Amino acid sequence: MKTAEEHLTLRDAADALGISEVSARRWVKSGKLRASQPGKKYLIPPSAIEELLQDFRPPKELGLLTAEQALNLQYEVFVSEMGHAETERLHKLLAELVGDDITKSKAELKAGREPISQSAFMLALEVRAELLKRGEDPPERGLPAFRDRLEALHLVS
Repeated sequence: MKTAEEHLTLRDAADALGISEVSARRWVKSGKLRASQPGKKYLIPPSAIEELLQDFRPPKELGLLTAEQALNLQYEVFVSEMGHAETERLHKLLAELVGDDITKSKAELKAGREPISQSAFMLALEVRAELLKRGEDPPERGLPAFRDRLEALHLVS
């Protein structure tokens, strides 16, 4: 078994990924970032950081439809692109559309406001429907901001 010295702390992992410690913790809890928790603190293997950084290649290189691109496409083109996308890429697009990979200010969290536009939310619903059609578990389980919005609108319980 590896020792703690061979692993990164949550803070170090967040710094390496260029995200907040809160986001890193959320990524660990959702399974996006591999970590162990032998006590109260998370320990992240360097290989988990490397895996995530590989996924952060430019969207054009991945052939991934980004939220910005999706919002600028005609609906029919978006549906066509989404139908051809790999399931993992749809999960990433959904997270980007609903902003669950963006750190929110404490004031926004306290007020329950989520920085998501109506058009982004509508596209997110389409991506969710496609994922469910493909037999995926409800994707909102790993996306708290999206889940909260769906619950507020009584679309899920």
